[in-house]
Amino acid sequence: MSMFGSPWKDIDDTRAGTPYLVDNSGWGWFLIFIILAVPFLMLGSAVFTFSVWICQHPVLSFVLYLIISIVVGALFYGRSSVRYRICGILATIFTMIPMGMGVALYAIPYVMITGKLSAAFDWILVTAFLCGITFFIFALCKLLKNGRIHLMMSLVFLALAYLFINNLIASESDVLSWQAIGNLYGVF
Repeated sequence: MSMFGSPWKDIDDTRAGTPYLVDNSGWGWFLIFIILAVPFLMLGSAVFTFSVWICQHPVLSFVLYLIISIVVGALFYGRSSVRYRICGILATIFTMIPMGMGVALYAIPYVMITGKLSAAFDWILVTAFLCGITFFIFALCKLLKNGRIHLMMSLVFLALAYLFINNLIASESDVLSWQAIGNLYGVF
């Protein structure tokens, strides 16, 4: 009996009209699938733990995220070759708000209410999507070196992200609502 034999070949070899008998070949594949599942389960557990902490400390989380946004803006627009620094720091805050908004208003409530591993996967996808767009805007604005243009782009991104997140919440209306999100953070 082979540890890594084809787990499906013996089904094809079963004669018609005879019952299929399971043997112990191919069990190594099952072991590999279990080993590969462990990192995904650990990542899901980390997402759930992070979500619980954010729900328990929403004001502290908001303040920390705002401070991080201001520090990133100060570092990004601290160079002397950049024009309109104050607008640029404000634009950095507006550029980073959609990522925090997507996580706080959609991903975390979805994980906390459903409690499923697929919700953690949604959390990762939404965060990666918004983080990718945020990185693209920062890369583009690094080339432009103008805080006013960055402010215009960040306001457009903020408006589009709000519409995107609002549609995500509406698409999960059987699970998520603004009332449920408010109850989760203790607002209502």
